[in-house]
Amino acid sequence: MSTRRPALITVPALLVLSITAALLGLLATGALAPQALVPASPLVTWGLPIVRALHHLGLLLAVGGGGTAVLLLPGPGRREVTSLAGPRGRTVRIAAAGAALWAAASLALVPLGGLEATGAGSELDPWTVALSTDLGRLQLTIAVIAAISALFSAIARSTVLAAWGLAFAGIGTGFLGLAGHAGASLDHLNAVNGMAVHLVSVTVWAGGLLAIGLISPMLDVPQLATTIRRFSPWALAAVVGLAFSGVLSAAIRMSSLDELVTTGYGRIVAFKAVALVALAVLGFLQRRRLGDRIRFRHLALTEGAVMALVIGASIALGRSAPPVPQEVPAVGDLRVLSLVGYLPPQEPFSLAALFTQVEPDWVALLLAMVMAGFYVAGVVRLRRRGDAWPMLRTVLFLLGCVAFAWVMSGGAAAYGRFRFDAHMVQHMAMMMIVPPLWVAGGVVTLLSRAQAPRTDGSRGIREWVLAALHSGYARTVSSPPLAGLFFAGSLVVFYFTPLFEMAMYHHLGHVLMTVHFLLSGYLFAWVLIGIDPSTRPINPVMKLVTLLVTLAFHAFFGVAVVSATWLIAEGWYLDLGMFTVEELELIQVRGGSIMWAVSEIPTVLYALVVAVQWMRSDDRRAAQWDRKADRDGDAELAAYNAYLSSMRGQAPAQQGPDEHSSEAGSAPGENSSR
Repeated sequence: MSTRRPALITVPALLVLSITAALLGLLATGALAPQALVPASPLVTWGLPIVRALHHLGLLLAVGGGGTAVLLLPGPGRREVTSLAGPRGRTVRIAAAGAALWAAASLALVPLGGLEATGAGSELDPWTVALSTDLGRLQLTIAVIAAISALFSAIARSTVLAAWGLAFAGIGTGFLGLAGHAGASLDHLNAVNGMAVHLVSVTVWAGGLLAIGLISPMLDVPQLATTIRRFSPWALAAVVGLAFSGVLSAAIRMSSLDELVTTGYGRIVAFKAVALVALAVLGFLQRRRLGDRIRFRHLALTEGAVMALVIGASIALGRSAPPVPQEVPAVGDLRVLSLVGYLPPQEPFSLAALFTQVEPDWVALLLAMVMAGFYVAGVVRLRRRGDAWPMLRTVLFLLGCVAFAWVMSGGAAAYGRFRFDAHMVQHMAMMMIVPPLWVAGGVVTLLSRAQAPRTDGSRGIREWVLAALHSGYARTVSSPPLAGLFFAGSLVVFYFTPLFEMAMYHHLGHVLMTVHFLLSGYLFAWVLIGIDPSTRPINPVMKLVTLLVTLAFHAFFGVAVVSATWLIAEGWYLDLGMFTVEELELIQVRGGSIMWAVSEIPTVLYALVVAVQWMRSDDRRAAQWDRKADRDGDAELAAYNAYLSSMRGQAPAQQGPDEHSSEAGSAPGENSSR
């Protein structure tokens, strides 16, 4: 019983602290003042902060508990890698309870959002009103995702199912980036992406801290020290993410630094910044006190209290109007700005403009730098250890990161939301330039060599990546025909259905489109030219056949786009109002031509790489046979000669190693004459 008492005391105290901070923040920004146009119901005014605090608590427990059990806690033994015995099992149950609370609170937010929209005294059904909006439907989707996470965590008897529960919790966290004011912000792209980074960062940091604090009485000092040591890199990454997203959000919603002092919104932002620095200091001190359980608990409790205040302040900011109005009226020249979030470049679209125009996606740029930094750090670790790593692989992977940054923030991105031909340039680069460069870098091989394996029966990133690559799912999708189907077949599904137009209207669809292009391109490149170990050997002939069939279909699809008699995503481009129908038809023909023509160059490069790898594999196989023959005295050839002799009815002759060559030379001739 004593091991549960800290949990019973700490969780309600932190919850009350978050609610109090949220209400004080709403009071400071004036969000609690009565609304003149749409009078707010008291249930909305006072109930929403409480429900959101419960919502955030459940989210933190779901992600923190799942992540701690799956990635951080030491295992029960070397041979029990997936076992949930001991603290890991209890931690997964905490994650299940948190996900269930998260699902219930998310469901409660749906009618509260409808009640907020209708106002006090309205006879309209709040459920109907809420589900008629994108925000209400998204909130209901998050409730379903949280319920799935709770189900996986509740029935988990191994870390595999617990990892699925954590995966759905992570997906739900990403979706939450669209559920606040970010979805209607002036700069949709960076506001929504920044909100997603903020939510993921605060969830990883606060959730991990809360989960470790709750289970710390169950752990001995070495187990606790190991868990905190493994959590520290995640906490550091979360600090960087919070700082980055905070600066990005403030830059979008505030016009000057003076507003940090002169406005209630700015003062809350300043408080969050100071609290972030305090949390970083507390985290540093916490790691230095790992051996002192009493001091560690005190530091953890203090850090949790500060984090609760930060979460409450975040709730207040989400309910308050920023100094810079984010709503853009969809009239006149502002219609394009209201739909896209930024204006198109003034320079006419051209080949040169693809490299001179910029529309920065700051999250994508950060992601490119982080990937490049981790890769270089892995190479440096190998070199310091005395291991070799080909420089060409490093150069190719870094070029892939540069190409990714250009695809997401260069001219293709600046024009891609306004013109179909520019979108096709971006599409082709996402599928046929960036992924092959990443694949050529041998990321999995570098990870498996640079990261030390765990020996305590738990799985880290290295172990989970290798387990996923050797799973039945990976063996299925890595077959060349299926990889080619994902690569080329999805074009028909995406462009000849309403999916493309939906991706233009909704940021979530645009993100999913980007992820799909990158993943399908990576899978296709990995199957054809990958240097990382695969789950099974793939016949080079099958690779070439898949390459030719897939990219031929890719080219024919470009012809189909050129020959189409209708406009793809007609509603979106007409809503923008930038071009006439005749101009849109010409732009679509150019887009199809780009898809048709550009696919030829990667086809040749893929074919050359496959051919070179084929010749090298033959050379390696021949060298292996030669080494085997040297070891066993060419026993296989002797057995073959004995078989030929037995067919002629002769006793096999005893031969020395020096006679093998003559017998081998005569045997085929005799066999052919027979």
